[in-house]
Amino acid sequence: MHDVASPGQLALRRFWSTFSVRLATMVLIAVVLVAVYAPFFASEVALVWIDKDGLSLPLIADLFNRGSYDRPHDLLFNWLALLLPVFAAGWWMLRTRWTVGRLVVVSGALLVGLWCASMWLPIGSGWRTLWDYRPASPSTSTAVAAVRPADLSFALFAPVPHRVGATYAGVVLAAPGKINPATQSRFWLGTDVSGRDVAATMLFGARISLTIGLVATGLAMLIGVLIGAVSGYVGGVVDLLLQRLVEIMLCFPTFILVLTVVAMTSRSIFIIMLVLGLTGWAGTARLVRGEFLSQAVRDYVVAAEAIGLPRWRIMFRHILPNTMAPLIITATFSIAGAVLTESGLAFVGLGDPTSPSWGLLLNEGRENINYAWLIY
Repeated sequence: MHDVASPGQLALRRFWSTFSVRLATMVLIAVVLVAVYAPFFASEVALVWIDKDGLSLPLIADLFNRGSYDRPHDLLFNWLALLLPVFAAGWWMLRTRWTVGRLVVVSGALLVGLWCASMWLPIGSGWRTLWDYRPASPSTSTAVAAVRPADLSFALFAPVPHRVGATYAGVVLAAPGKINPATQSRFWLGTDVSGRDVAATMLFGARISLTIGLVATGLAMLIGVLIGAVSGYVGGVVDLLLQRLVEIMLCFPTFILVLTVVAMTSRSIFIIMLVLGLTGWAGTARLVRGEFLSQAVRDYVVAAEAIGLPRWRIMFRHILPNTMAPLIITATFSIAGAVLTESGLAFVGLGDPTSPSWGLLLNEGRENINYAWLIY
């Protein structure tokens, strides 16, 4: 007996059969891994530290130091960095497929972990949260460069031994390869106008871009699918009213609207994600409506209606999986568009100045054209 693939699985197989899709997916996976494990590539805290007290892994403990990673998305990526090997090992040992149910379980475990990290727990001699402000770890490249501890026998640091966002005196706009006098380590890609390591900013900038791209696209897809499904399946006056709303949204240039809202409110990345998600759903809604109109007259839909299935079940359990192929393609373009929009906002000076961003580096390169490594 051969397993009968669902319409969604068939759509994914057709999508995956294209070479360019596989190549782009590999690139995306590489960017995701860089974003997830950015602290292991760029950090002042030692990966491995061996002294008279024995072996320790200071970076693992520092992942939940709010003094080093104070943004919620950093906590999400750091928690995912610890859980990802566990999920991968479990998937390999069980030899199971990634189904929607299993993805929901994995997402639930990630959210439970985030909730536990923010809850008060009996840690040490009192109650505190796992994700809390703690003193900087003594196991840093700066400490080793200043005075090597007599009891230190081995220390292993990240390839970029500089903390993201940290500014170093005397190395403003330093050229690639220049040695940092504070840590005796090289700036592999130079420094920016504030003396921050460009390589560390690039690595952690992947977190900002992916967070904005995924959250904004997820919100836009959710709104677009709901409106498009109701419009295409119900029809009549409901379809007429919803399509007028879609046309109104399509009349507004998204980037100009985002510029206006960000300029009037705040340049926080959460505001940018919210605005992109709330303004980018119109194209998805129109696409889903067209797909639902073509699927609503198929025999399987007529049969489902004849046996009295609820409308919501017919829409989201039977019709929606048959529209997955164009939705997947739309989502990939939407993620790229959201990343470019955030970079464009940062490039014109309306990005979040406190967050490491690729667009922020481009803006600094534009303002300091003689220091080309900020752009390269």
